[in-house]
Amino acid sequence: MKSIKFILFRQEGVLRSEGGCHTIPAGKLVITDEKASVSSFSQSTFISILCHSIDLLPLYQDLASKMVQSNKFRLPPNISERYKVLPASNDIICATEQLVDIERSASLRFIYLYCLGLEPIYFSQLLESIVGTNNELLEFFDKNRLNPWTVSRYADELGISTRKLNFLFYEKFGMSAKQWLLDQRLKKGCELLLSTRLRVADIAMECGFSNHAHFSDSFRRRFQQCPSHMRSLME
Repeated sequence: MKSIKFILFRQEGVLRSEGGCHTIPAGKLVITDEKASVSSFSQSTFISILCHSIDLLPLYQDLASKMVQSNKFRLPPNISERYKVLPASNDIICATEQLVDIERSASLRFIYLYCLGLEPIYFSQLLESIVGTNNELLEFFDKNRLNPWTVSRYADELGISTRKLNFLFYEKFGMSAKQWLLDQRLKKGCELLLSTRLRVADIAMECGFSNHAHFSDSFRRRFQQCPSHMRSLME
């Protein structure tokens, strides 16, 4: 799997995967690939969260030394299954939904830790297969995401063309390099805005924006309010 999809079923539904249909009872969490879909009378009966390898990098970095190592255990025979079903209480489903509304990355961390707690060997191996094989590229971007570089500069640093870089990003992460970098810089900008007294112009520079206006315009589109107004709401 290049990416995975978490689907939480509040009510019974039908999972469509690999040309087949599978009835999933209520109160279940399905872990599957990005091509799977759900047939249901209403979207309110399930929650679906698509997760790319770069979304799991922080968790992988935190847990790499603690996870079950592949040289100690054989790869579970069902690691290649197109979907896996785990129990999910109403509390788990509600907590995930609340976290999705607050911060998508928090919901992914929560739900993956839940899976690791239930089946540590399987989900350690799955995390390694999704993130570990992409680690060099992921860590390069994670380390350099706040540098004031253009996408072409990142491509030059990696020794590949800009077109190739964007192809890799779409293939592995489901978005362009520019889109991911902008999202990361805006999240960091929001964090600095709420936790420091730095001027907005200084925050823009800290987060890799070439100028204050670009940061403010992008911030407004992302968070539906300008940086100074968001800061005033927290005072």
